[in-house]
Amino acid sequence: MTIQQLKCFVVMSEVLHYTKAAEKLHVSQPSLSYSISELEKELGLSLFKRIDNKTAITRYGKEILPSAKAVLYHEESIRVRCYELTDQSAGIINLGNIYSLSFDFLPMLLERFYAYPENVQVSLNFFQGINKTLANMLMDGSLDLVISGWPQNGEIEGECITVQELKLLVPLSHRLAGRDEVTLEDIKDEPLISVGENANITSHIAECAKLRGFAANFVLEVAECSAVGAFVSSGMGVAILPIIPSYSNNNVRIVPFAAADRALLDRKIFLLWRKERHLPPVVRRFRQFVLRDLRNREVSSDPIAAMQTL
Repeated sequence: MTIQQLKCFVVMSEVLHYTKAAEKLHVSQPSLSYSISELEKELGLSLFKRIDNKTAITRYGKEILPSAKAVLYHEESIRVRCYELTDQSAGIINLGNIYSLSFDFLPMLLERFYAYPENVQVSLNFFQGINKTLANMLMDGSLDLVISGWPQNGEIEGECITVQELKLLVPLSHRLAGRDEVTLEDIKDEPLISVGENANITSHIAECAKLRGFAANFVLEVAECSAVGAFVSSGMGVAILPIIPSYSNNNVRIVPFAAADRALLDRKIFLLWRKERHLPPVVRRFRQFVLRDLRNREVSSDPIAAMQTL
């Protein structure tokens, strides 16, 4: 049996759905099915069965699941120990972040990190995505750390490191385009463009609207923040989002919210890691750097201003 087969078995036992398990493992469904089938052949046992068109784990699968998890835990421990025996001043960090942090907060954070000579041999691999995707990759080990909104996952922990101010995007011809500031009440009947239910900014906006006494009217979902400007400029709706440079290329007006609603909408951004996972020394050092530099500082609603105070 292989480590990959055991990973497939453990993840499948958690979700009991081949498509969802394959997505979580970042493999194709046929590859997942083949891995589990080969493991069952080698063990001579059926690990899963179908009951009323649903997948269930067999009693044999339940019996060997704790042992499979233990093997994966020890495999991770061996890998970490190997990291610890090598040069701790070098290594690779797999870092995930939400797209809107790529233009200001993250570059300034990394500039400070690499200002220390002992960090120059550290390499970072970046992955931009929405919250749910980043959380899944953190859980399966594809990412070491994530900078995003809170994932609502009990197996992930982290600390708040900054706050994003959210503003209103409207077409230039919109009735609110000439305003110096707006309130949530002003847009309660407006069609809203979102970046999808898997991005926690969508649920955050919905909750803020609910606190102001109305239901957010989401009418269109797009893949990422950079695409929102084009749809707003075409008059298909308005949007509440952190501001990114590409919006300047669209025919949109960016309007800040009044103080009370700005404070309500401010979005907390966290440095996240998986609980009880052994992190390589270089990852732990980067985490410590981020938390040491940002902890106990007054978080600004402007990420750039927050970094400039460091």
